[in-house]
Amino acid sequence: MTSPIDPALSSDAITAIAEEAYVYAFPMMIAYGFFHRQTMGPDTPEKQAIGRFTHFRTLGSPTFNNVIPWINTDTLYSAAWLDLRREPVVLKVPQFEGHRFQNVQAADWYTMNFFTRGTLDVGNAARTYLLAGPDWSGPSPPGVDEVVTADSWIIKLFTRIIVEGPGDEAAIHALQDQYALVPLSAFLGLAPPPAPPAAEFPAPPASGLRGRGFFEQPSPEFIGTFNHLMTQAAVHPDEAALFERFAGIGVAPGADFDASVLTPQQAAAIQAGIDAGRARIEHRLANLDTPVNGWVYPLDLRGGRDRLTGSSGAYLARAVAARYAIWGPGAAEVVYMVAEVDAAGAALDGSAATYAMTFDAAPPVDGFWSYTVYDAATRLLVPHPSGRYKRGDRDADIRRNANGGFTLLLQNAPPPADRLGDWLPVPAGPFQVVGRLYGPHATLLDKTYTPPPLVARPLET
Repeated sequence: MTSPIDPALSSDAITAIAEEAYVYAFPMMIAYGFFHRQTMGPDTPEKQAIGRFTHFRTLGSPTFNNVIPWINTDTLYSAAWLDLRREPVVLKVPQFEGHRFQNVQAADWYTMNFFTRGTLDVGNAARTYLLAGPDWSGPSPPGVDEVVTADSWIIKLFTRIIVEGPGDEAAIHALQDQYALVPLSAFLGLAPPPAPPAAEFPAPPASGLRGRGFFEQPSPEFIGTFNHLMTQAAVHPDEAALFERFAGIGVAPGADFDASVLTPQQAAAIQAGIDAGRARIEHRLANLDTPVNGWVYPLDLRGGRDRLTGSSGAYLARAVAARYAIWGPGAAEVVYMVAEVDAAGAALDGSAATYAMTFDAAPPVDGFWSYTVYDAATRLLVPHPSGRYKRGDRDADIRRNANGGFTLLLQNAPPPADRLGDWLPVPAGPFQVVGRLYGPHATLLDKTYTPPPLVARPLET
C-alpha cells in the first residue's frame, strides 16, 4: 500500500492540514468513546441501548452514575442512541403539568445540538417529532408536529424532567414511561424498509485514551478513526471544500488508512499537526473566558451548525466543549457558570475556609436555577454526611428577602439550625461550584448580570 498523502504537499502543509483535521475530529472521537462504552461496554448505570430509552430513575449522587463530570442533580434523565440509517424515528413526548420544567435535546455525531424543545419554547403540551437522517426527504407524516433532520445517522437523544422536591420521583417515572420511540414504518402501519448493512463499531484502542478515559487518539492513526466515524455522518455541502483539503492527508469517509506506510517525514509532519491542535485545545481550556467575580461562563462552546462550524475558532470551540462538558444545551436554554476561586482569587477549599454567596435577588431565569458542588480535580460529586450536594430555586427552606435575595453558606460543617436551609455543603478539600441557570434572561446572555462572588470567612476553631 502506498502512502495516502498527496506527494505535492510540503511538510508544513501536511502539518497545517493535520492540525485542522485533528481539531475537527476531536469531539467526534470523544463522543465515540462515550457511544461505545454506553452501548457496548460493561453493565453500569450509564449503559444505554440503541433505539430505545434508558430511563434514569434516580438523581445523580456520589454512589449513582458518578462517572460523568458535573453530573446533574436537578433533573431525571432519559437517554437513547438512535441509528437513523434504516428509517426515521418518531419521538412522542407526553403532556406535562404546567409547573414542571422539561426538555428534549438531540446532538449529532459531530456533537452539535440540532434539536432542543421543551417548556421554554413550545410549552408542556404533548408533542410528536420525526427525527430523520441526512438522506431522508419524505413528507411530514400525519400526526407529526415537527420534522427534524440531523447531519448524521447516529444521534444522541436526552430528555430532562426537573425533580420538584422529595417524593417527586414517582410522578416523574410515570412521565418517563410515556416517552416513546417508534420507527416511522410502525408509526404509519407499514412494513419496515430493508435493513442497512450492519455497521462496525470497534472498541477504541487503549492507546488512544487520555485523561479521564476520553478517546482522543493523538497519533496519525486518528485519520483512520476519523474516516470510519464519517461513515455515520454526512459531509455538509458547506464543508465540501474543507474535506477536499483534508483528503490531502488521507481523510475520506470510509477509506482505509494505514499509518505504517507513511514516510518518517510524513508521520512527523502529521504528529506535529496533532500536537499543535492539542496545544490549541489545551490553551483554550485554560482560558475559557474572562472571570466575573470568580465565575467563568463561556457562551460560545455549545450550539448547532450555525455556531460551531465555518471557522477555525468555531471548530476549536466544538472540540473544547467535548472535553469541557460534552452535549450541554446551548446558552439560550441554559447558562453554566463555574467558580473555582473566591472573591480574593484564592482556590476554594473547604478545609481552609467557609464561604458566603449573597444574591440581592433571585438569578434572572425563566426556568430554574441551582448551584452544585464538585471536587476540583475530578469534577465529580464528593460524598458528604448530609447527603446534600446542591441548592436551588425549588428549595423552599432557603431564607429569602422581599426581593427574592438570599445568602448561601458553603462550608463543610453544618451552620446553626436556623441557617440549615441556606447550607450548601462542601468537601474538606478543594472544590468548585457549578451554577445551572435554565431559561436565562438577556442580562445573562449579554453578561450585564454580575454573579455574586464567594466571600471567604475564617474557619471557626
